[in-house]
Amino acid sequence: MTLNNSSRLEISLSEDIKAPTPEHKLLVAFYFGESPPPHVHEAIVCTDLAPLDRDYLYECWWYKGDVAFSQYESTKVAECDDYTVAIYQKDESPDEDYREFTCCAYRELLQAIQSTQHTKLAKAWNYIGGINQGDNDKEKYRQFSVGRTEAFIEFGIGDDAAPTGTAIGTARDKGLSVIALASRQDLHLAENPRQVSAFRYPRQYGPSSPMFSRGGFVATDNHKLYLISGTAAVVGHESAHPFDVAPQANETLKNLSVICDAISANEIEGAKLQLDSDSIFRVYLRDPKDFDWVAKTIGSALGHNDMNAVYLQGNICRRELMVEVDAAKAT
Repeated sequence: MTLNNSSRLEISLSEDIKAPTPEHKLLVAFYFGESPPPHVHEAIVCTDLAPLDRDYLYECWWYKGDVAFSQYESTKVAECDDYTVAIYQKDESPDEDYREFTCCAYRELLQAIQSTQHTKLAKAWNYIGGINQGDNDKEKYRQFSVGRTEAFIEFGIGDDAAPTGTAIGTARDKGLSVIALASRQDLHLAENPRQVSAFRYPRQYGPSSPMFSRGGFVATDNHKLYLISGTAAVVGHESAHPFDVAPQANETLKNLSVICDAISANEIEGAKLQLDSDSIFRVYLRDPKDFDWVAKTIGSALGHNDMNAVYLQGNICRRELMVEVDAAKAT
């Protein structure tokens, strides 16, 4: 990825934490690695996910301007002029009601965000220990979805304001990390016409449909931030090619292309969103043995390289899904 050092927001992947200019401050740094991070900074959040092709990596979000750090109960808060990042991380206790655990987590997170000047959710990354544990409606992901929806309803967040989202299982059997990005600007939402909107899934996927949007963008006075939710091989509401990574990767690429078209249709200037070497990708793989093939296939299609894509071992929210892609781009 080529950094534009004049941009207000820069997103980069690196094994070091080095600002693009002296004026850029670290808003948040997602740390991917099994060992503790080699750097110490209050903006670092450990994801409990490890890269498949290196020991560790940071995804750094740099902001050209001041960044203030604070604490709201157990939630860490980073705030700049255009954005707030809120980070909630906690382990559930044995036999805890995961629905209520999630609802409490999101309630605190939303309270923290509403205490800032940025009250409009744009993105939430959810990393869930043991995401597929439990059967049918007792599965942790389904219980997570119920708890998140309950908190959203409590705070008046409806389907038309549901943020873009990602939910991935970590290597640990417990714990929840939610990293939320909020702005004072509206999130211009888009849905994928190849897919049923997640918040309209039929009952077979759980007592409450997952409440997130497929993609969108935030426009500030000086830049745009494009956000695409975790995207997998879902067509309609069904998982295509269960347990088969090759056709799933191709379906995922189709869905990424279609959601880019849908986001572009909302642009006043008529600009076309392209996922390219100036984008940042997180590619989650259920089976690490699929890394070489998926990296070659997705890398060729999206034109990415080891400077703007990280491949992570992570379990997808549906057990039959093998790959998922999360994308962001600041222009």
